[in-house]
Amino acid sequence: MRHVFLLSALLVFLSACGPGRQQRKEGAITLTDVQGHKVVLNKPAEKVVCLFDPMMDAIFMLQMQHTLVGIPAETYADKELFIPYSLIDDRIKNKRLAIPGSNETANLESIIALKPDLVIAKHMSEGTIKALGEMSIAVYLASSEKYEQVLKELADVGQLLGATERAAELVAYTKQQFEMMQSAAAAVREKDRKKAYFTWANGRIYATTGRNSMMNDCLEFAGVSNVCTAPVDQPNVNAETLISWNPDMIVMWNDPAVLFYAKKELSAITAVKQKAIFNLMPMFFYNPHTIKSLTASMRIKAWAAGEAPETSLEEVKKMMIKYYGETNGNKLITLL
Repeated sequence: MRHVFLLSALLVFLSACGPGRQQRKEGAITLTDVQGHKVVLNKPAEKVVCLFDPMMDAIFMLQMQHTLVGIPAETYADKELFIPYSLIDDRIKNKRLAIPGSNETANLESIIALKPDLVIAKHMSEGTIKALGEMSIAVYLASSEKYEQVLKELADVGQLLGATERAAELVAYTKQQFEMMQSAAAAVREKDRKKAYFTWANGRIYATTGRNSMMNDCLEFAGVSNVCTAPVDQPNVNAETLISWNPDMIVMWNDPAVLFYAKKELSAITAVKQKAIFNLMPMFFYNPHTIKSLTASMRIKAWAAGEAPETSLEEVKKMMIKYYGETNGNKLITLL
């Protein structure tokens, strides 16, 4: 009998150590990213290299910025990122956090030297992902291109960092706000909707947003019609096309309205004649590739309705405090 008992105990022990048991133990995290890669962690990540700025933003909203050991290079190079982040993280202010890559590139040796549990990026080659995996470094790829993706990726990162409750809170709040906005938009008759033209930053007034984009989602949530019907993300148009669209309002991404007013050929456009040109500035507060697409939509909705700009700006401030927490939120709104 004693031999039977010992044999049974040995079988139980071997079963516990068998293939696949590691992933099933209590606390294991397994999910699939936007590119279909399986991401596995035995416990929430404690050291994170994030090379994609919308995901870094999500980490700050989750109040898990202490896990960051590496950030995108553009955080220091782009003042639109550096100024707000330096207000809420002294490591960024003093440029102490490593920058082992950016949205488009990753320095494998620099990443490995930081000994992270998790790397978050937008693009990464299969070879790099495999090499990191062999060193027990998980890789999560994000895209943040559409509303549902933004919510899923926020929830995923919350799970990977052990901040599921905070992620659920942010997702629920954002969904609730957008649902109220959708209800209001649905009540507006099609013929009464403002026709809006959106233009990206850095003087690119003929670079707009098509129907397959997060900014198009923002326009729809705001209850306005996107004059561009192209089924792509960021098409380029010409002056003749813009004139033929004749938008009622123009929404600019971090650029001055004078770029339109200075062009005589555009003077007959309704939005130009009526000075209905509005600016999402500073862009940090309206990034459509984060849940701050809510603030962008809310301001566009207010502009379309002719509301006082101060009223919607106060709403943005409240949302920033909700998204970043009382302490960091109040620091950030000093920039508005």
